[in-house]
Amino acid sequence: MTWNVLTARYGPADWAPVIAASRPDVVGLQEICAAEATTLAELLRRDHGLDYVALPGPVVPTPAEDAAPVNAALRRPCSDRGPVTYGLAVLTRRPVVGSSVSLFAPDRRDEQRGYQRVDLGPLVVLNAHLGLNGVVGPQLETLAGAVEQRPTVVLGDLNVEDVGPLRTLTSAGTFPTTGAGAIDHVLVRGLGVVSAESPGTSVSDHRPVVADLAVEP
Repeated sequence: MTWNVLTARYGPADWAPVIAASRPDVVGLQEICAAEATTLAELLRRDHGLDYVALPGPVVPTPAEDAAPVNAALRRPCSDRGPVTYGLAVLTRRPVVGSSVSLFAPDRRDEQRGYQRVDLGPLVVLNAHLGLNGVVGPQLETLAGAVEQRPTVVLGDLNVEDVGPLRTLTSAGTFPTTGAGAIDHVLVRGLGVVSAESPGTSVSDHRPVVADLAVEP
């Protein structure tokens, strides 16, 4: 599953039932605070019996970018008083080998963006939130360069329908996830798509995309 959850307007108690209804093994989340990701995993374990581990992935700006007014505003959704804790997160029910966060090149017209890499052993998950203002193209190139030869899932709010250099991957499907169109994606290499859907929800301005994947023979 990939889902931009729109923190500050909604919270973990709103999101948990939506995730529990699909019971995905891996959830890539965007626009979430680090503490919310941890709370969300706790709610899914306690109330739904789903043994998720939370991997928060704050997109922490460079010092120069941190001084930009748009990034100072990011501290409000998460009530931050120090380093930014806003950005990405992955919840997983599979064993984790390692995780990291990479930044895209700063753009002072928009918040700092980046992607999260989570190594699950047999496959890699790249969870991304791309920018606006004409920076999507270079960011897609960077993200495409991070795709590995082993089975890889690229998911997230890519803020564009045409994924350009990622078209070499298989799309799980095209769904109108926001008023801007099909901008939330699940793309795969080395995996087959069994089914995919984008269930409706009232607790974000984005609909999630949920894909059932299988290892290719």
